[in-house]
Amino acid sequence: MTRLNKAAAIGTGALFAYYEIYRWIPLGKWNWQFGFPVSNDQFYPDIVIGLLLLWFTWSLVKGRRTGIWAAAALLTLWVVVHCFDWWIPYAKNNPHNAARYSFYQPRSQLLPAIGNHYPPDGGHAVLDFILFPTCVVVVLAAACGKRGSESERL
Repeated sequence: MTRLNKAAAIGTGALFAYYEIYRWIPLGKWNWQFGFPVSNDQFYPDIVIGLLLLWFTWSLVKGRRTGIWAAAALLTLWVVVHCFDWWIPYAKNNPHNAARYSFYQPRSQLLPAIGNHYPPDGGHAVLDFILFPTCVVVVLAAACGKRGSESERL
């Protein structure tokens, strides 16, 4: 396993662990879940995301090119979605962002709201602080990886 694959596998493994804990364990103000059973409005998508993250991690550990490229593509898509959902609105001074912020405001916050710049809640901020560098390392692992035999790519 290359150093890039190892770093990417650690990143996707950490992303899996954090995402599953964040979505399925009651963490109080962190994820606005205060007891079992948690109310998960994304039940089936969260199961699929968890399975994909496990597959990505396994693919990186085993050097499976198809899985590594799928990881690079889907993590990049996730980054783009979160940029448009959270970070670009935070960077813009737009009063229309107040409605979303008022929904997430009672949750734990890591970043300050400055004027009409409304941050993502702490749970999403930490998710993205793991997601963004992991995505970069996975894309590098995919781009710099060596092509092996057909069985290694699958």
